[in-house]
Amino acid sequence: MALERPTNQPGQTGGAGAQQRAPQRRQKKQTEYAIQLGEKQKTRNAYELREKQFRGYFNQAAKFRGQTGTVLLQLLERRLDNAIFRAGLAKTRSQARQLVSHRHFRVNGKRVDIPSILVKVGDEIEAHKRTTITHEAELKPADWLKVDAKKATFKVERLPEEADLPIEFDTQKIIEFYSR
Repeated sequence: MALERPTNQPGQTGGAGAQQRAPQRRQKKQTEYAIQLGEKQKTRNAYELREKQFRGYFNQAAKFRGQTGTVLLQLLERRLDNAIFRAGLAKTRSQARQLVSHRHFRVNGKRVDIPSILVKVGDEIEAHKRTTITHEAELKPADWLKVDAKKATFKVERLPEEADLPIEFDTQKIIEFYSR
């Protein structure tokens, strides 16, 4: 003879109305640390970086004059895989990263396989074989890049400015997180 377990959840009474009412759950208020960590993770995951890489970019940004958060986003935007994504030659950053890793691009005439290369003003990036890379027409290229969709090439006209940076990240929370 097996014992039957009650179907009630903890804290619920077995009265007639218990089946109809959903249990009230309290929403805990997030701590400041949790908010800062979440913002850092959101940014890190958007650029598809590991923690050590992201921390290195933060440390590099902290050494520059100016707002650390703005400089951090400028560094992340200047990565080769992100520049290819922003130029519209890949649908996602993951695809851009894979294309670079498989040596489908040349930077200033040299084939590269390192997605973390920081592009500079005047750099010309072109597809190694034009047949493998197509321009994604639905993606609008970033203003700091001059894109030739037919040839699958682009040139870095200028560095990304504050107006060119994505707004969806709260860089102040990231700075506060790393300043602990």
